[in-house]
Amino acid sequence: MGNDLMNVSWQTTNPPSGALPSIRKQSLIRRIVTEPFVHFALLSLAIFGWFKLAQPGEWSAGSDPRVIIIDQRQIDVLAGQFEDTWRRPPTAEELANMKEDWLNREVLYREALALGLDGNDEIIRNRMVQKMNFLLTSEAGAARPEDEVLQTYLTDNAETFTTPPRIAASLVYLGQNPSGTFVDQTRARLATGEDHRQLGQTSLLPAGFELSARTSVDSNFGTGFFDQLQLLPLGEWSGPVQSSFGLHMVRIDNRWDAVLPPFGAIRDRVLADWREKQAERATELFIDNLRSTYVIEDLGTTGMPAGES
Repeated sequence: MGNDLMNVSWQTTNPPSGALPSIRKQSLIRRIVTEPFVHFALLSLAIFGWFKLAQPGEWSAGSDPRVIIIDQRQIDVLAGQFEDTWRRPPTAEELANMKEDWLNREVLYREALALGLDGNDEIIRNRMVQKMNFLLTSEAGAARPEDEVLQTYLTDNAETFTTPPRIAASLVYLGQNPSGTFVDQTRARLATGEDHRQLGQTSLLPAGFELSARTSVDSNFGTGFFDQLQLLPLGEWSGPVQSSFGLHMVRIDNRWDAVLPPFGAIRDRVLADWREKQAERATELFIDNLRSTYVIEDLGTTGMPAGES
């Protein structure tokens, strides 16, 4: 009986060796099916196909350019545009005028295409690229991933969502090359509690700043100034500290360390960033697939405009 129990236990916890490939295959398929990036790629393809079917006049290469069809769909679009602008449906006369205007513009558009006026026009080209990008990324705005997915994304990209350290400080400008005596006198007067705004050399520099991040501080006082202030004690006059303008006495009035806010406080930011990155990946994949259907002949030899070296 003991041997029977051992056999039963072995059969329960260890699948037959022939079943392992099937299990691994199922696990791989499950991971692929649940990957949001795959969803975006498939949805982008689906939207692209729908758009081609929904607008056959614009996408059909075999349509006669001398035949203009205005169907009920186009009429509904014109009526909707009028109602969005004027907050009421158009009258029969107004709709008829809109149809005439649309037909006139369509005739001019087709004649412009026939004359090749769209060629090498960056405005037209950018607009068409913009519309394609919209088709490829529109589904990203509607995606609703589980919080577990977003929390994992937050963990993997914590630096993006971390609030940077900030410093508030009071400053006394000493000049570019102050004498040792002047520095000592200024330090002594600060120690007695004199108003720091009345001390030091006259300049247009601020006598201090509220809580500010590295980019703000360094843009005003030079690269590396923020890092020097990070090393100073809180609430004490220190220095001199070198900036791009010269030397300063500095008192750190407040300091906030870098902190990653809790997920609940920044969920919307995480979701927006996650959607953006997923849309970028889907677009990249889709463009790569499209490029594989083209023959690209790069005739440039130096990568520089002709006549330059």
